[in-house]
Amino acid sequence: MTALPLPIAALAAASYVVPALVAPFFRRLMLNPRRHVRPPPVLALPPADERIDLGDGLVAWRWGRTGRAVPTVLLVHGFEGNRSQFGAIIDALLARGFAVVTLDVPAHGESAGRELTAVKFIAAIERTLQQLGPMHAVVGHSMGGAMSLFTIAHHGGVGRVVLVSAPSGLHRELRRFAGAVGLSARGTAAFIASVENHVGRPAADFDVRHIAGKVDLPVLLIHDQNDRQVPVAEAARAAHALPTAELMVTHGLGHNRLLADKAVVTAIVGFVAGSGDDGKGLDLVAVRDLAAEHRVVEFHLEAM
Repeated sequence: MTALPLPIAALAAASYVVPALVAPFFRRLMLNPRRHVRPPPVLALPPADERIDLGDGLVAWRWGRTGRAVPTVLLVHGFEGNRSQFGAIIDALLARGFAVVTLDVPAHGESAGRELTAVKFIAAIERTLQQLGPMHAVVGHSMGGAMSLFTIAHHGGVGRVVLVSAPSGLHRELRRFAGAVGLSARGTAAFIASVENHVGRPAADFDVRHIAGKVDLPVLLIHDQNDRQVPVAEAARAAHALPTAELMVTHGLGHNRLLADKAVVTAIVGFVAGSGDDGKGLDLVAVRDLAAEHRVVEFHLEAM
């Protein structure tokens, strides 16, 4: 594991003694994205046909023809992600005749803001769907996938959804962050309470189990077996909760690189198009039968 910067390590150590004092620092560390970060894959993008001002500093980009007869797909990146990660997916969707919209979520890309919370994330996606929808499909990566599903569950306006490397709940994500920075048990509790008080919502509210009954559309979950950032058990949880979901598991692509993988791109575009080529090159795991090599996933589901 990469060593933490000394100031962060020192503050994490202080969480054993004064957890409430250091909790706001770690809350800001988690909720304030670094704009200069460019996680892989950083791909070439075709020039966008339109830059769209959605109001209040929120920016989106459009590729392809416009009009009621043209099905549009919305792409939503994750925390500290960016639209260039979708370069391969954009090219493939355009080749199949879709129009594409990518959203610069708040505090990312050309959108305004310094902080990104779950509430702000959902509000941005909701605004995009209200102004540019309805959408044929939404493809969300990481937290962009999780927040897209919550928005769609409550507001509709989408025909199908693809979640790539997405968490199924926020409380575990907060605990994973706390563990990664070395917070004590008391520090972890104070950090989560600080986030919840700041956002105005309990983290447990953002769990896929709370919206499962409201999701009545085709869902494709794609996750890597060795994702170190968001464990594959998160996709398994979502697959168990969502009756219309299919789960596909990749191997060796991690959290980000699968967005540029040819088999993954084929699966995404095939699923969006409703064709039969949405599983080529990937393992399709039956939602009700996570067996054989995926027993480790079932074990994590029982343990967490």
